[in-house]
Amino acid sequence: MRVTPQRAHTWRVLTESEEHLTAEEVWERARDTLPGLELSTVYRSLEALRAVGLVADSRLPEGPRVFEARPALHPHLVCKSCGEISHPDPEAGHQLFEALNAGSNDFEVHELHVVAEGICARCARR
Repeated sequence: MRVTPQRAHTWRVLTESEEHLTAEEVWERARDTLPGLELSTVYRSLEALRAVGLVADSRLPEGPRVFEARPALHPHLVCKSCGEISHPDPEAGHQLFEALNAGSNDFEVHELHVVAEGICARCARR
């Protein structure tokens, strides 16, 4: 992948954030340091970073497509009360991926997006 200022700024925004960001949020954070940055360029940069495995994208329940600087294979835990998004131990995602591949004779899994909904510990205590 060719490194451009736009891709570098997009990557920087994602790595500095521990949040799941929409393309619009990435653009809002990056345009201050790179004047003239277009939203369409951010989308193309995110796609290029995703294609080489530097960025993961997810479509969470009833929400927009979000991006993060994480390996592509990892489950999301979404609290139905407060909306917090967290990640279980990465090994859980790998075990599920391997189990699906081992249990499916006629299908090879290449990508896995898992979203589990429930209640986080903070909301459960309320």
